[in-house]
Amino acid sequence: MREIFINDDNLQENDIDYTVVRVKGLIINSKNEILLAQNNNTYQFPGGHLDEGESLDECLQREIKEETGIDVSINTEPFLRIVSFCKNYFSMGKNVKSIIYYYKVFTDSRPNLAETNYDSLEIQTDFNLLYLKFADLEKFLNETSSNGTTNKNIAREMLYALEECRKVGVE
Repeated sequence: MREIFINDDNLQENDIDYTVVRVKGLIINSKNEILLAQNNNTYQFPGGHLDEGESLDECLQREIKEETGIDVSINTEPFLRIVSFCKNYFSMGKNVKSIIYYYKVFTDSRPNLAETNYDSLEIQTDFNLLYLKFADLEKFLNETSSNGTTNKNIAREMLYALEECRKVGVE
């Protein structure tokens, strides 16, 4: 598994107030489309925060079910881990170490909105799902990060994940 470290704020480990661990799934179907989530004014890969006592695989299965209504089995290891240090995380005055594990998930199951379980932020920010051709994802992320419809830091992480996903065999 490749690891990428991002530390634009030049923080040290002892500057960190707490660590957040998340998982993200690049959900790809046999038409070579990838499923994106849109909420809180940005596009991102489905996924979320690891709960206490939960494995990465369990977290990814739960998050995909909650956000898309799709039941998946995780039978692979993550292909990428991004560790980033962020000063004043979400303007909360805290320095945070964020660790995100990225998985490839292949399924032709379609989202089932009746089976989703959105949290209050996802409901308030009008959570939506969108399929996009895998080949168009890089251009889409560059355009949406330029026009402000994807957070630039999230888009950068997604582009790293896309690049690594291509290296390990997805086009």
